[in-house]
Amino acid sequence: MMNDNRILIADAILREIAEELDIPPTKYKVAVERYTAVGRWLEAGTYPGIQGIPHVHPQGSFRLGTVVRPIRHGIECEYDIDLVCLLNAIAGTTPAAIKHMVGQRLKDHETYKKMLDNEGRRCWTLNYAEQDGIGFHLDTLPCIPKPISHPDIHPKYAERAIDLTNRHDDERTYSWGKSNPAGYAEWFADRQRETFSRIAALRKRDIQAKYSNVFARVDDVPDQLVRTPLQRAVQILKRHRDVRFAGHRNEADRPLSVIITTLAAIAYRQESDVYSTLANFLDSIVRYQETGIIRCRNDRWVIPNPVHLDENFADRWNDLDSRKADAFFQWINWVREDLDEILNASTASELEKRLRGAFGDSPGRKVTANYKGAMPGMQPQPSSLFHRVAGNFLRFDVAHRRAPQWHVAATRYKASITARYTRNGFRPTAFTNNSSPLSKHAGLVFEAETDVPKPYKVHWQVVNTGDEAYRAGQLRGEFYESGGTGRTRHEGTRYSGMHWVECFIIKDGVCVARSGEFVVNIS
Repeated sequence: MMNDNRILIADAILREIAEELDIPPTKYKVAVERYTAVGRWLEAGTYPGIQGIPHVHPQGSFRLGTVVRPIRHGIECEYDIDLVCLLNAIAGTTPAAIKHMVGQRLKDHETYKKMLDNEGRRCWTLNYAEQDGIGFHLDTLPCIPKPISHPDIHPKYAERAIDLTNRHDDERTYSWGKSNPAGYAEWFADRQRETFSRIAALRKRDIQAKYSNVFARVDDVPDQLVRTPLQRAVQILKRHRDVRFAGHRNEADRPLSVIITTLAAIAYRQESDVYSTLANFLDSIVRYQETGIIRCRNDRWVIPNPVHLDENFADRWNDLDSRKADAFFQWINWVREDLDEILNASTASELEKRLRGAFGDSPGRKVTANYKGAMPGMQPQPSSLFHRVAGNFLRFDVAHRRAPQWHVAATRYKASITARYTRNGFRPTAFTNNSSPLSKHAGLVFEAETDVPKPYKVHWQVVNTGDEAYRAGQLRGEFYESGGTGRTRHEGTRYSGMHWVECFIIKDGVCVARSGEFVVNIS
């Protein structure tokens, strides 16, 4: 990591972005009042076959402190609040009975009955419309206690496991699903407990001073409004995902929030700033074949629920023809690229453009307007903080690069390259042009994509740079034919430095499309 003033500048900008994305304390207080009232109503109900009093508590991002206002189809929507309604059922009680008892109790309330949505697969949803136009979706999850025992899960987490109601697609049959939201919340809190203890008092004083009309005393500020660097990083990552995938062809494959949150928590090392938290997270993901933060063995992806190991958060990545894994690693590359662009912004207009592109128009404009510090790109030697080659430092005019041997025609056709790497027998993983450095001894597969109608031939140019390739006599720069209409090229990561490949689509002896340089950085 670069040890210069840009890390401090980066952290200031990212913290301001996260604050813009967060639920305001005034809105948080309203949300607590809403879900507390619902909880009291559910807990006061009578449920046949249920022992004791139901227990209702928040779960998900609201409880974790990672809530952001969601974006759907490019539009900011209502906040999502998730509740667990835990019923201690006698043996033999069916999931359908549990689900319908909770639904009926909500229908028995004159106000909630009007707000209640149609039955969901797992939850009952109340829709709150607020006067300021920013409402809530309040999802209530009916479930029963189902403690587990596992040598790799601490008992204080395992005892909180549940069975939840799951309505099937036929809308008539139900089954039990397994989860552990309360145990997960405790695990997440433990992952950041050291940092929380260190910053809580100061953060509460700041919040009380800013929102004295809401909190009369510092002691009135709840722990749930204190945000650690881990929580801020998760908020930033979730909003970046929402913005970057909005309208994208892979929007349906965007990474799940629980995957982002889990991996960020596992990677967290009590960093004291948001930038370092993000940098460490991204490095752990990029090097997952070494760090083990994501597992892929026997062609199967696994990201286990840390408090219920029978649950695989990446299970859908393994579906036939699934593109979810590719979408996840594509997004990781987008995060790195966008952070680099932000940190190389040298004017306010550049910063606003980068922030709006990464986090949305409203927070991008507000943060830029309020930011009074030095521009990150004005610091000495602006470059990539993720060890990529910064765009303005890319150089392709090397002497050993041979000129194309065909006439290059100006046509409407296009060509591009997709790439994957693999190490130690892991499943091939997608990476993008000029991404963070790959380790040595990895296998590479490049594939040409083009809209040129067949027949055509694909030729590849491979160019190496750097002292290692020079000393080995492997600077290269020549062309290779894929053969027929073959579109792939296999290479390896042998020499440190910046290298690139380019594909040329040849039809009737003329180059009708070329991809441009696809840069591969090797550590």
